[in-house]
Amino acid sequence: MIHKIQRSIDNLRLFSRDDRLLLAISGGADSVFLFFALKKLGYNMQLAHCNFNLRGKESDEDEHFVSQLSKKNAMKCHFRSFDTKQYAHDQKISIQMAARELRYRWFNEILEINNLDFLVTAHHKDDNIETFFINLIRGKGINSLCGIRFKNKNIIRPLLEIERIEIEEYLKENNIKHRNDTSNIDVRYVRNKIRKQLIPLIKDINPSIKKTIANEMIMLDGVNNIFQKEINLIRARILTAKDDGIYIVDKSKLAALENPQIILHEILRPFGRFNVPQIMASLYKQSGKQFFSDYYQLIIDRENIVISLLSKNQHSIEICDNQTEIHTPLAIKFSTSSNFSLINNQNIAKLDFNKISFPLVLRKWKRGDRFQPLGMSNFKKLSDFFIDQKYSIIDKRKQWLLCSEDDIIWIVGSRIDDRYKIDAHTKKAYIAELLI
Repeated sequence: MIHKIQRSIDNLRLFSRDDRLLLAISGGADSVFLFFALKKLGYNMQLAHCNFNLRGKESDEDEHFVSQLSKKNAMKCHFRSFDTKQYAHDQKISIQMAARELRYRWFNEILEINNLDFLVTAHHKDDNIETFFINLIRGKGINSLCGIRFKNKNIIRPLLEIERIEIEEYLKENNIKHRNDTSNIDVRYVRNKIRKQLIPLIKDINPSIKKTIANEMIMLDGVNNIFQKEINLIRARILTAKDDGIYIVDKSKLAALENPQIILHEILRPFGRFNVPQIMASLYKQSGKQFFSDYYQLIIDRENIVISLLSKNQHSIEICDNQTEIHTPLAIKFSTSSNFSLINNQNIAKLDFNKISFPLVLRKWKRGDRFQPLGMSNFKKLSDFFIDQKYSIIDKRKQWLLCSEDDIIWIVGSRIDDRYKIDAHTKKAYIAELLI
């Protein structure tokens, strides 16, 4: 079986004798087997063990086992202990997702610090088949049904042609000790439920189900390669990148495509999970409809669909009376003058200095905002002003306001408030100039 692993490494050109490897080792059967296989084959490696502190004494015993194994074999091993439950709570994610994020982030740090080439993990054929069913149940799309890949960037999985039973038999025949994770038999976990209940049930119908699924994944991978080439051509036609996000330019182009919902699903896949059917249903309804994934927002504008990173809470900037300029979030120059002549330039606000209270505040708009537009005697809701000026939802999101206490004195780059204009009683002008 060791030669079978070497064949996969050579045929798929996974890594070479000169490469320096980092093996993720839990102490369980799979990773211990891979450790001895790579050691027997003569590859240069270091080890990395994560203690997620999820199984009490068992977790510590796993760490001790790996420590003894590495010392006995004179192998450098990196150890890290994580408060996984706290991280999951803080990030509002599952324990499994928390453990995944923590370990891969740490593995990448080790690779960089120690100048290692590849991370090697002990995923095998059974893991691949179980992942197929997990992704099918969760509806993750065709790409997720193609199986775990032998090589994904700097992550190598050389055991994908090896079954779990082969690993267990090899360890038994060679009297190789390893740790047993008792959580692997807990059917509350989806993967264990699939392993212990679903696959045995399907095997009653098709005894060769593992081979069948493996062959289907190969076929799906080929189909997906063809499909993704077409998707990339469509992306090039209808997507454009701008400073404030990715635009699907002219949503009618999307609607005119054959199977637009499938196309949109694939276009949005790199941005997380969106409710694509609802997006399609909202395409030609009132503009401004928003949808969210974990890290991105999607806005259906009048003509376009805009995808952008979710911003953190918008901060406000204070501007003192002696401040002459700011460079973030906008570039604005501030000055005073005794010249009271009017300037016909929306990027320059000329205001009565004595009517202003410092510090001024530069902020984004919020619901309920109102002001008195220049030339008007009545107040106007900012939302109504935006409608009159034909602001898109993107324009609203980008708009900054210059405020004196609770009053909006300038919709930056657009209109000043009539109460703060230059008049016959003005003694000093305050000038704010937006630098484009």
